[in-house]
Amino acid sequence: MKRVLFFTQNRWAFGSIHHGLCKELYKHGIYANLLDWTQEYTAEEFKLLRDSYDVFVTMPDAVLALHYRYGVELERIVAVAHGQWDILLAKQQADQDFYPKLGGFGVISEILKNKCCEWGISRIPKIAELGIHVDIYDGPVAESLEVVGYGGSGETKNWFGVEIKRPKLVELAIEKSGLVLKKHQFYNHLAMPAYYKQVGAVVMGSIEEAGGLPMMECAAAGRLPIGTPVGYFAENASKGGGVLAPMDDNEFVNVTSMILKDFKNDPRAYQLKCEMAREYARKNYDWSVKIKNWIDLFTI
Repeated sequence: MKRVLFFTQNRWAFGSIHHGLCKELYKHGIYANLLDWTQEYTAEEFKLLRDSYDVFVTMPDAVLALHYRYGVELERIVAVAHGQWDILLAKQQADQDFYPKLGGFGVISEILKNKCCEWGISRIPKIAELGIHVDIYDGPVAESLEVVGYGGSGETKNWFGVEIKRPKLVELAIEKSGLVLKKHQFYNHLAMPAYYKQVGAVVMGSIEEAGGLPMMECAAAGRLPIGTPVGYFAENASKGGGVLAPMDDNEFVNVTSMILKDFKNDPRAYQLKCEMAREYARKNYDWSVKIKNWIDLFTI
């Protein structure tokens, strides 16, 4: 049985993603585990890990730590970029293009693949989209819209110092709609299913997104995802996976607030939209339909 170790963190969203991957990989005969990269390990501790695992998976910006600090051979490392930040930070840290030497290189969306080419990375990455275990979010579809969640993370600025999650605009749109905003703390990924049950919709105001994990999770929970046309949420929304709001700041606030008010005032239409989003999530987001490309990444 191949043994894979994810060098990552345990918080949402990486905690949600990598715990889900571990669970699904085991079904396919691959033993996978997580190692928290926020902790320091001794040389002796990491020698045991090197002896115990075949493949080490991390983000591009953590490759050099695995290699130089802990002695993991580059050919045993698979780098997977989840955002533009991962790629650019690694590019700044490295004095050479290390990607051809890695055991594998992947990105979670076509957008990131194109960025790699644009930024001169010589190795073309494979695409392995994010998934979720939809059954974790199972429960009754929301019946009315009163409380709205925020789809974002603690890191709000990109490499160029530009605000990418735009939480202030999300707050303004919800305030303008007359509904209640309920934030979460982004720490315990195990608590996220409970969080979605406390809201009727989740708004994501990103201008730069590869996937859109909160949109996927909230749809699976039978809540309404409202997001911008970035990442692969735009395509999913057009097929029933949620509702799109414009990218422009002012239009985003005005249109999002109008969408929220309209669904608040029409509970039946709102419930039908939530049911549609949940059905789409069940068919398209589960790890069982996403896992093949990830397994291909780890075949080194």
